[in-house]
Amino acid sequence: MAGSERLQREKRLYEASLNGSVDSLKQLLVEDPLTLARAALTCYDETPLHVALMLGHLDFAKFVVTYKPDMAIEVDSQRRSPLHFAAANGFVEMVNVLVSVNPNVCLFPDEDGRTPLHLAVMKGRVDVIRELVRCQPEVIQSRLVQGETLVHWAVKQNQLGALKLLIELGRDDDDLVNVKDDHGNTILHIAAGLKQTETVKYLLDRTGVKVNAVNGNGFTALDIIEYMPIDLKRMEIREYLVNSGALRARNIPASAREGHQFMEESDITPVTDNTQLAAPMPPPRPPAAPRAEANARAPSRGSSIKLRLKNHEDWLNKKRDALMIAATVIAAMAYQAGLSPPGGVCQDEKPNSKGEIICYAGTSIMAFNYPVGYFKFMAYNTVSFVASLSMIFLLISGLPMKRRIFMWLLMVTMWVTITCMTLTYLISMQAVSPDLGNGAIIRVVTVSIWVWLGLIGIVMLIHTIRFLIWCVRKVRKLRKKKPSSLP
Repeated sequence: MAGSERLQREKRLYEASLNGSVDSLKQLLVEDPLTLARAALTCYDETPLHVALMLGHLDFAKFVVTYKPDMAIEVDSQRRSPLHFAAANGFVEMVNVLVSVNPNVCLFPDEDGRTPLHLAVMKGRVDVIRELVRCQPEVIQSRLVQGETLVHWAVKQNQLGALKLLIELGRDDDDLVNVKDDHGNTILHIAAGLKQTETVKYLLDRTGVKVNAVNGNGFTALDIIEYMPIDLKRMEIREYLVNSGALRARNIPASAREGHQFMEESDITPVTDNTQLAAPMPPPRPPAAPRAEANARAPSRGSSIKLRLKNHEDWLNKKRDALMIAATVIAAMAYQAGLSPPGGVCQDEKPNSKGEIICYAGTSIMAFNYPVGYFKFMAYNTVSFVASLSMIFLLISGLPMKRRIFMWLLMVTMWVTITCMTLTYLISMQAVSPDLGNGAIIRVVTVSIWVWLGLIGIVMLIHTIRFLIWCVRKVRKLRKKKPSSLP
């Protein structure tokens, strides 16, 4: 009978914690003052304090801690303390109550190695973060199983507010933003890999992050973003990194790469080849030989050539990125225009006065009302669609698009694409615009389009002339290099 009564009280205690009923708990304590003391021996995985904090019953939780303070350090089946739940739910007042009982509870990890501060960071509870760090400042140095610090965790959870607060609270630790996990990744590596634009911008503008740190795979943050699929976020982050002096790992001197840092913040641009900085400074030479001076100037000429090649490679990369985005947008527009031509499609069959079907369901109304214009519309739209798809295919095909001739061909294809898209718009306006003011609307549109096409033609002509001049120069160089046939 006593065992049955004890089980009944355990059930009532659990129900009281579910409902947050302080009165029910007080009644149980009157009947048996050891009710809470026996809670650790029940069949339930969580204590009443865990349950109350999970459900947000703060008055119930405060009463439990007041009556039995040592319940604040009890853990559940996953080794989570009540502070884990209070921190995750953002109960700042309850956090203060729990840490006042035992400040060391801030350091308790669960079975996954996460402290209450980790859960507060994961949920972005900045007020809780502030209180936990104030109570136990060393908790900010805790790491997870793969060596991830709290700032790594904040970036992975995309909690910029929590990251800013952690950096502010740990401002005395100069290496906090540059500390690496077990894979050698800093928080800048992770933010770049996750394409977190605002986080990257904050790290580059407000912190002393080492922009050219190298991870365990030998990659800098710029290397990581270069291998990402091309989109607007990737281009924006790449621009931030380059403007902050970011370099590819292959452009970092070997001595600097070994230290996982290129240089302190300086005025070195990302396109400068700095191989001379890695070598020890040569001893002073006697000022006698002009040949020595010529040899000393040789590295600078080599650096100049490498600088031009690097600038050319960067120019090609930017052009490819811009062409990929433009081609993708135009392909989507052409596809949509082909499925939904101007004027829409017939919803059902429409016979004329003679009973003949003049419009079938699902077919273009423009094809029946303006057949000549519909043919032109579909022709121009199809050319722009196929041309844009061809550009996308060439850009992702892996072909060596590193010469000007290939870029020129891509530019010609883009010119054809834009021209056909412009003519598609002109035909569409002619089909859907009402004939008001003796065709004034159509004349304005037509004149505007032809002015636009004329501008494109002039630009294309200039590029063609430059390309022909480049071809002529190449031919002349080849002729000069050809050995003479005379004896």
